[in-house]
Amino acid sequence: MYILILIIGFTIGMVLNVVIERISYSITKSEKRGINIFIPIMTVLSFEILYMRLGFTMILAKAMVMTAILIIISFIDLRHRIIHDFMVIIAIMMGILFVIITRAKLSDTILGMIVGGGILFLLALIPNAMGGGDIKLMFAMGAFLGLNRTLWAILLAFIMSSIISIVLLLFKIKGTKDTIPFGPFLSLGSFMSLLIFI
Repeated sequence: MYILILIIGFTIGMVLNVVIERISYSITKSEKRGINIFIPIMTVLSFEILYMRLGFTMILAKAMVMTAILIIISFIDLRHRIIHDFMVIIAIMMGILFVIITRAKLSDTILGMIVGGGILFLLALIPNAMGGGDIKLMFAMGAFLGLNRTLWAILLAFIMSSIISIVLLLFKIKGTKDTIPFGPFLSLGSFMSLLIFI
C-alpha cells in the first residue's frame, strides 16, 4: 500500500507542479520555470505521513485533497505574495463536498468557516497584520477542519511563524521591516491540525 501511495503522491505532485506554473504564469505573464522536483517529493512525503496516521479511509482522501490544495496555495503565496481566489473557491467546494460524503456535522463546518475567517478578519484590522488572502484561506480551511481543528490550525500557524521569524532575524536573513508570507504557515498549521486531532 505504501508503494501505491507513493505512486499516487508523485503523480499528483507532478500535476500540482503544472497547476502552480500555470497560475504563476497567469499572474506574471512571464516564462514558465519548468519542473520543480521538490513539489512531487513533498506531496509523496505528506501523503505517506497521512496514510500512516489515517489509514486507507475516506478521511485520508479528504486529507490528501486538502493537502494538495494547500501545496498549491503555499507555493503561489511564496512566489507572488498572493492567495489566488480560484484556489480558495476550489477549497471551499471540496471541503463542503467531503462534509456531505463523510456525513460530518454541518454546524461544525459552518462554525469552522466563520471562526477561521473571523479571527483573521479581526487581526486584519491591525495595520499590516494580515492580508485578505489569509482570511479567505482560513474561511476555506474551516470547511475541511471544523471548529476545533481550525482554532488549532491558527494557533500552530502563529507559533511556527514566530519561531521562523525569530530564527531569520537572529541569522540576519530578514530584517525587522521585512515580511514573510503567512499563507504557508496557515497551510502547515492546517495540515498538522488535521493530522494530530483526528
